[in-house]
Amino acid sequence: MQQDMAQQKQDMIDMKEDIKSTINNNINEKFNILDQKNAILEKKLEEQSAKIKSLERHIRYKNLVIFGVEECEKSYHELEDMLINIVNTYFKLPCDRSHIEAIRRIGQKGEKIRPVVITFSTVGFKLKVLKNKSCLLNTKYYIKEDYPKDVLNKRKELLAQLQKEKEAGNTAFIKYDKLIVLSNNKNNHNQQMNKRNLSESPEIIPPHSGGHKAQHDSKQPLKKNKVSNMRDYLQKPKLTYTQTDTNQNQGNTSQPNLA
Repeated sequence: MQQDMAQQKQDMIDMKEDIKSTINNNINEKFNILDQKNAILEKKLEEQSAKIKSLERHIRYKNLVIFGVEECEKSYHELEDMLINIVNTYFKLPCDRSHIEAIRRIGQKGEKIRPVVITFSTVGFKLKVLKNKSCLLNTKYYIKEDYPKDVLNKRKELLAQLQKEKEAGNTAFIKYDKLIVLSNNKNNHNQQMNKRNLSESPEIIPPHSGGHKAQHDSKQPLKKNKVSNMRDYLQKPKLTYTQTDTNQNQGNTSQPNLA
């Protein structure tokens, strides 16, 4: 009986362990499936978010925001006429209702003048207006590109880095939500040339040092004087050697043959 009871206890323990392992395996398998589905959903969400941002950028591509326009209009057409008058007066561009697709004010109505968003009918006309924005320098109006809120916040964050790059002498600007930095290659090239000239300059030898040492320490070899070399060549005693050899030959011929 005791052996049977012990065997039953062991069987119950084994059964319990089997149940635990089975449950854990099922849970782990379900979690793995959920993780895979979650990864797929996150990837789709990122793709959809990128598409939405691209569409929003495309929609705003023909927009400009004008600040400082008096908020005294009583209808949509009055506001449209005010902006057409601003474009014709300050930008010197022929503009009528056909050049404007839509127009609206943004923000809540309050004490401050709300800016106006203009959607032009073509991108070309919008670029003409933006190119001539310097015409509004001495006026109460100014224009900017129309960006989403998250892009505006990103551009504000990049202003500090933009200032640092300009102080470092680099050409930098913000394009949409990215900082573009163009290093000044001309200054870097001048610095490298200055360092190279300093490294290749010959050492200065004190005047009391020997001339032989000065020749070896200098980077540039001394030029040879061709005239002095020709004179040395002409002054060599080649004829003297010839005359000596001739005299010896004459002496040998004058001696009798004793053999």
